[in-house]
Amino acid sequence: MNANQEHWVELHKERRHQPRYPHQSAVAFALRTFPKGGKILDLGCGAGRHTKFLAENGFEAYGCDYSTSGIKASEQILAEANLKAEFQVASVSALPYKDDFFDGLICFGVLYYNDKQSIEKAADEMFRVLKQGAKAFIIVRSLEDYRYEGAKKLSKYEVIVQEKDESRSAFKENGMPMYFFDKDEVKRVFHRFRHIEINRIRTSFDNDSYADDDFAIVCEK
Repeated sequence: MNANQEHWVELHKERRHQPRYPHQSAVAFALRTFPKGGKILDLGCGAGRHTKFLAENGFEAYGCDYSTSGIKASEQILAEANLKAEFQVASVSALPYKDDFFDGLICFGVLYYNDKQSIEKAADEMFRVLKQGAKAFIIVRSLEDYRYEGAKKLSKYEVIVQEKDESRSAFKENGMPMYFFDKDEVKRVFHRFRHIEINRIRTSFDNDSYADDDFAIVCEK
């Protein structure tokens, strides 16, 4: 287990890091794209908010995460709602599923906590477990994100987060390695997919003085 994994095992024990509601972008994509009743993987499910959404909307939901505390929280919120999903503790770079198994996949805000090699392996694993024609919805951080601007640069895409302002969400990520993307890097990492669509989600704070800046990527096998 690397330092980031250990960090998230601890963070997922805290209620503030167990969000209850799915992100609207993931909701919209899933409802208009994934086949009803299809097998859908929430890759890096965290505390299970998107797995729960999938289960309550008629999908056959699967969730995996390397955080044992995240999986425990996921199982709890589904049990509370009398919903079913299959959970496993696993890394994004070594998925415990058969080839061509899933009808769709969500990977929301997960990859950027991994290093370059793990991200490349994760992209290959996503490709492997998806059925032909299936789509993945992936959220990663762009070079325009405020965390990147103030970080210690190890390479163009790899940084160490440096955030001194306790009021900002990045404060909990202070000192963590993180991987950021531009469009060229998105295309390189997911090159095996036959079609890649790259859109942007930007949310600013404090009178637009800083912003979360993400790429919303759609990859079709």
